Amino acid sequence: MEQIKNIYKQLFSWQGDVGRGVYASTGFVLFFFKWNLDRIISGYFFSITWLPYQYMMPDIDLQDKKNLALILSLTALPFIYLGILLTVKRLRAIGTPTFLAVLFFIPFVNLIFFMVLSVLPTRINKNKDELPPPNWVSRFVPLTPWKSFLFSAGTSVLPCLLLLVTAIQLLQSYGWGVFVGLPFIQGVFTVLLHSCHHRRSYIHCILLALSACAMLAACILLLAIEGIICLAMATCIAIPVCALGASVGYFIQATYHANRVPAALLLALLFLMGFEKVESPKPTSFAVTSTIDVNAPPETVWQNVVSFSELPPVEDWLFKTGLAYPIRANINGTGVGAIRHCEFSTGPFVEPIIIWNEPNHLRFGVTSMPQPMQEWTFYKHIHPPHLDGYFKTTQGEFRLESIGNEQTRLHGTTWYENDLSPALYWKIWSDFLIHRIHLRVLKHVKYLSEKKN
Repeated sequence: MEQIKNIYKQLFSWQGDVGRGVYASTGFVLFFFKWNLDRIISGYFFSITWLPYQYMMPDIDLQDKKNLALILSLTALPFIYLGILLTVKRLRAIGTPTFLAVLFFIPFVNLIFFMVLSVLPTRINKNKDELPPPNWVSRFVPLTPWKSFLFSAGTSVLPCLLLLVTAIQLLQSYGWGVFVGLPFIQGVFTVLLHSCHHRRSYIHCILLALSACAMLAACILLLAIEGIICLAMATCIAIPVCALGASVGYFIQATYHANRVPAALLLALLFLMGFEKVESPKPTSFAVTSTIDVNAPPETVWQNVVSFSELPPVEDWLFKTGLAYPIRANINGTGVGAIRHCEFSTGPFVEPIIIWNEPNHLRFGVTSMPQPMQEWTFYKHIHPPHLDGYFKTTQGEFRLESIGNEQTRLHGTTWYENDLSPALYWKIWSDFLIHRIHLRVLKHVKYLSEKKN
């Protein structure tokens, strides 16, 4: 009976704490039961195969499966409750603030955080101001604050570069591991190294992590791994995630034997990157629609939609950064089966017509497309792997709607697939850029149609 009470206190009571062994083993058991429950529900009732990556990489679109999403959410509630409870008790055991349990809800970061809590031993030293005894790692870290700062930031760059090259060149994966896991771990890594000898302030930890992130970005540019534009877009997500990692590092810096964590984190991320590649889901599909009103009837607008003369030189600064932009369009034949060629600055789109409803609806597929951009770089030319197949336009269409008084509402739509994760983050950029491309074409069609009219 006493043993049952102890198990209850360990697993169901908010009081006390739990060891790393109990935390790790219970976490794996709960995940196993949850996955099998969801697998049975989705397979038996909805004929859908449910795989583990669908928890870890939440780019899965369940919009057309709302009943399944609702049921899985309801069945998840007791598991979420137990997960938070155990995480709070584990944080209490290692002497860190319990509010860090919010990381439980951040995709991919929660996996790394779980591994960190499974590695850190229960705090032996209860004095927050007393640092753990030195180990072999601390012997390499300089005692002088500014030397320690530079050493810690610089030391984080090499393993992060190796992980990055492994992910994009060997695994060919631009996913959660690269854009979320890597900056998070770099933030934790640098802070724990820098705090080997002295406890650091929160601002100091944040500045250190961001400096390390800047060093990594500079190395990426100098080694021609990526261009300036794509790196800038990635930085928008990397900086806050790196700061989050630094915050976690700040709270665990005085934890007993915290210096064991950096190596474990790097190995964990490599494992997760490999898992992400093996279990990568089908690219997420999206659609972008832009609209403009034209002072001309649909019959006139139609002629300038099917094909159009050369557009004026670009004025939009985005296109001057290397983003591919449309130049002209022509068509061979008429009706379904005709081939439309839309020339972009990086090459032609080949677009077979699949719907020809003159003068109201033109839809075309895409059998060939050029690279989406020409990277800005210090070098003459670089060609990162993400320029080949990670962004793919699948279809496009124009809809012409008469709104009276010899006016037409022209809708332009592009369907595309995005194989970059987090998909919802990259969707923000993709939708924005595609909309700017749409407007360049739609404004030109408007000009030609109104001039002719």
